Amino acid sequence: MDTTRRTILRGMAAAPVAAAVGGLALPTEAAAAAGKYRLKGRSAPRWAPGHSYRSVINRLSPLLGGPVPVAEVLTRTPALEAKRIPHWPTRDDDDGTKPRPDSEPEELLHAFRWADTDFFTTEWRPQGITTNYDANGSAPRTLLVSWYGRLGARRQGARISIVKWDAAGEPTYQHVLLVEPNRVRTEESEHDDFIGTDLHAGGIAWYGNKLYVADSTETRPGLRVFDLSRIFKVTRGPGVGRQPDGTYQAYGYDYVLPQCYAYDASGSATKGLTFSQVSMDRTGRRPALLVSEFTGAHCRLARWELRGERSGYLHSVKSSWEGTANGEDGVQGAVRANGKYYFSASRTSKNPGELRSWSGGTRRGKRESFLNIGCEDLSYSRMNGRAALWSLGEYANDESDDRRAPFSRYVYAVRP
Repeated sequence: MDTTRRTILRGMAAAPVAAAVGGLALPTEAAAAAGKYRLKGRSAPRWAPGHSYRSVINRLSPLLGGPVPVAEVLTRTPALEAKRIPHWPTRDDDDGTKPRPDSEPEELLHAFRWADTDFFTTEWRPQGITTNYDANGSAPRTLLVSWYGRLGARRQGARISIVKWDAAGEPTYQHVLLVEPNRVRTEESEHDDFIGTDLHAGGIAWYGNKLYVADSTETRPGLRVFDLSRIFKVTRGPGVGRQPDGTYQAYGYDYVLPQCYAYDASGSATKGLTFSQVSMDRTGRRPALLVSEFTGAHCRLARWELRGERSGYLHSVKSSWEGTANGEDGVQGAVRANGKYYFSASRTSKNPGELRSWSGGTRRGKRESFLNIGCEDLSYSRMNGRAALWSLGEYANDESDDRRAPFSRYVYAVRP
């Protein structure tokens, strides 16, 4: 996992102009509170503070035909077809060659692979995962997976896949580009617009209608918030944002999901924390976000409590708990369940990853089982009384330092 993404799109934004804030009520701009880790809310782009995300989205909505519900994204345009896998394939199953196989995760409950276009591409890598169980506690029927663009797709930023999940059928999915609303001024006019993001999207968490995306950029770490009730259909085309003919495009995608808020690290201590992943934690008195980091010989974690699902925003910008899991490195995802913390830890492109547990305190956790090579984020759910940990693999045999890396780009659930 890359821990930082260079800001490549900031220069695409034009100079800001003044406007009134509109739309639904947002959390107030909170001053930094006392505490080890703190965040500061932000409702507009840094380069255009006079234009809130919400006001730009509200003005864009009628131009884009209004929002598309999550459930309809897969029906308004042809969905891609994933393939359920009853057992863990080796590379031999995919292209006829036979290097050393990947390790099958233990206690495998469900697994599927992406359509060929996404299974083999080297321009996008899947990273984060969350389900509607995170959103509202119901049995998983919809999965969200984040990807970051690299190579030729780097300037596009990040996308999510909305996956229709059914334990008895084949999954279907649709990609949605993450965008940042923007107000643009030209010599001739000014208009509402959007650009791509520069997110690595290493972890995501769905709560109510809000999607939280970890922002691990060194210069402005924190969390970005996207409103899943405001997905919009755009005109398919190679550009991004408003085009000369007045239509809106998104690098060939049919849908965009605009950013509606952000929480930036505040204070030197918090800015030293890498916001590598984020997950939902429903084990405390309030639902909370659990942030964990990939870097270092130890994994630092912090929890921020949330308001109710209708709001979806943070209850406080001050962390309610902080901890350090000694000796845990390479952590790609962390969840709290069954009185423990579970980590997915990657071990390069040469070795299987590990599912590890930690009960708090100063002692190092233990390995519960192996995961696939290139394992990524974690999300906890329950379905039919059965607990599951969802994870996914990022590699598509594209590692320059190890051409033997097996195709392991699967989405799967294991028993904790």
